[in-house]
Amino acid sequence: MRFFCSKDCPDTCAIEAEIVNGKPVFKGVAESWQKTGFVCSKFKVFAEREIGTSVRSYRRIDGNNHYFDNDEAAVGAMAEMLEQYRHKKILYLKGSGSLGYNMGYWDRLMSGFEHAYKIKGSVCDVTGEDAHEADFGTPLNPPVENIADCDTAILFGKNAAVVSQHLFAYLKELKKHGLKIIYIDPIRTKTADIADRYIPIRPACDGLLAAALMTSLGLEDGHDTEKCLSRAGISAEDFEYLKSSISSGRTAFIQGFGIQRNPNGMNIVRLINRLAVKSGNERNLFYGHASKRYWKGLGVKFNNSVPINEVAQRLAEGEFDLFVNVAANPAMTFADAKNWMKGIERTPTIVVDVQPNRTSENCDLFIRTGGIFAQQDLMASYFFEHAHSRDRLTNELSDTDIVSRLSTLLNIPVNMAEPESAIPEGRQFRDEFVRPLFPEEHGRFSLMSMSHHAYLNSQTLPQIAEGLKKAYINPADAAELSVADGDVLKISTETGCYTAYAEISGRVSPKVIMSWKNIPMLEGCINDAIPPILTDSGNGLVYYGIPADVAKVL
Repeated sequence: MRFFCSKDCPDTCAIEAEIVNGKPVFKGVAESWQKTGFVCSKFKVFAEREIGTSVRSYRRIDGNNHYFDNDEAAVGAMAEMLEQYRHKKILYLKGSGSLGYNMGYWDRLMSGFEHAYKIKGSVCDVTGEDAHEADFGTPLNPPVENIADCDTAILFGKNAAVVSQHLFAYLKELKKHGLKIIYIDPIRTKTADIADRYIPIRPACDGLLAAALMTSLGLEDGHDTEKCLSRAGISAEDFEYLKSSISSGRTAFIQGFGIQRNPNGMNIVRLINRLAVKSGNERNLFYGHASKRYWKGLGVKFNNSVPINEVAQRLAEGEFDLFVNVAANPAMTFADAKNWMKGIERTPTIVVDVQPNRTSENCDLFIRTGGIFAQQDLMASYFFEHAHSRDRLTNELSDTDIVSRLSTLLNIPVNMAEPESAIPEGRQFRDEFVRPLFPEEHGRFSLMSMSHHAYLNSQTLPQIAEGLKKAYINPADAAELSVADGDVLKISTETGCYTAYAEISGRVSPKVIMSWKNIPMLEGCINDAIPPILTDSGNGLVYYGIPADVAKVL
């Protein structure tokens, strides 16, 4: 059967899938640019982990897990718990650990509770989407195949090797045919290894670089080139290389989601947008499509909401009577993770996911779902024009099964009819001057995170964590702090702290401290030290460039 992956990479890779002798077999689907297609390493690992797992649904009583004999009993227990809190305040969160149109049926179910609170804002791509809405009226991309007609591709913080492996494979193929790749990032990630030139930059300064390029190339007046470049830490040689590359041919501008997770993230994206348009490359500008752009929305409305920067604190203070968490792991992946943990410990909590995680450690009810392998669904790619549908590969309990059963038990109608088609509207540039926002000069370390190739937002493979409890530090900073490889470092902010083993690495820029996201550290996790600060769009969270103190634990 034709299958597609709806994990939280944005590519929606197509796969031929079948169960042979009780085990899954996968192979790639041919592309116009690649005859065999491919199945990425991350998908294989998570398929092995999720299909036929021994994980079962359970109720937690007095610190002990009491496992249900079957799925019907587990879903029945969830219905009873939801009925118990039907007229009380329910905090509801659906994550992006397993994307897909039909996951929205959870929203339809939970909006049927009068006092359910949906989180207002997103930890994903909302700041960048707002930037594209402001500039073009839509976050719609041109066809990604336009990159094949370009001479150069500039990746702004887009670590495609890890978070967008289908796009990464496409870029590698185009490189064989002459595409020049420039990679700009404060951290030399795996993607930099295929670049013709890696350009280090200080955190949150990509917009300053774009502004300086526009003025220096004669595309737009009003930007202080020298001031922008000085703050961004861009060398004169790298700057001239960029200017020459943009002016000598067609250039693709590929924006990573990471650049919009800075305090000035919307401003950064808008300035890169302007550089692309002003240099004649609007048709080669890529951020990300909506994954449901080909279908009309579900039309779900909640009576109540809570701002994303307030939710952890309000949960920790005991405001909500029940927390319902579907396919998310906020105690690991959201800002202010320590308050998420506190809130879950004091609030009755239901977790629905394919595997237990940090959020479910203290939950009252864990419902195991088969995830994408059990879920009939449809979805479009963020970068490619792929729009796939799929049947379920296994007969395990799916999210749709759970919602359907709960709908009946709770007498809350949930319309599961096939979605209506929609025609995406093209973008149209709205020309207005955007003044660059300079990031704060705090004189401390800038705390950054990076995704490991085996990560997903809601899940982390336990066996890989032991070797990744690290804080990466530049050699010059290590020398100044008398830090050696293997020393234990404490990384602290006003919100919290975590500890990790030091690894001295030239891949990390000076005054940057980096740890893996969604990986447990020696003590805590990186998001224990991430405060709940809104980006300049007002509805996204800041994850990168947080001022931090770094000290060796003696």
